[in-house]
Amino acid sequence: MRDLLVYGHPLVATVTLFLAFFVFRDGFAQRKQRLRGIQAPPALRPRHLKWGPWSSGLMAVSAVGGMVSTVVLRKWDLLATFHGKLGLATTLLFAVMWWLGRRLVAGDKHLAGRHGVLGLLGLFAGGLTGVLGISMLP
Repeated sequence: MRDLLVYGHPLVATVTLFLAFFVFRDGFAQRKQRLRGIQAPPALRPRHLKWGPWSSGLMAVSAVGGMVSTVVLRKWDLLATFHGKLGLATTLLFAVMWWLGRRLVAGDKHLAGRHGVLGLLGLFAGGLTGVLGISMLP
């Protein structure tokens, strides 16, 4: 049973990264249209606003799950691996990105570029974290 539980964190993280990719794709499409002076398709913004917070929240759940898995299931030291440190940094990127997104919704439009850059960095960091984590699976 313990071996099956160890796969919970990677499963949540994988679903989170796929969701984050689709959220990023919508946000990037909006940015391209905005820079061209064209109105983006109406479905992009509501979908981005709906699923963006979910991807940030799931990333936090994944990070907590990874830490619990590390300490409780694996009996390893917390944040002893580069995977753990990068995962924590990725989660912080997602948290700041979520906060900037909230500020954007509140009207601080000058933060759009920073929000997008953090989205791209978060995806790359999350992907690298996942690749590093594959070698840690039982």
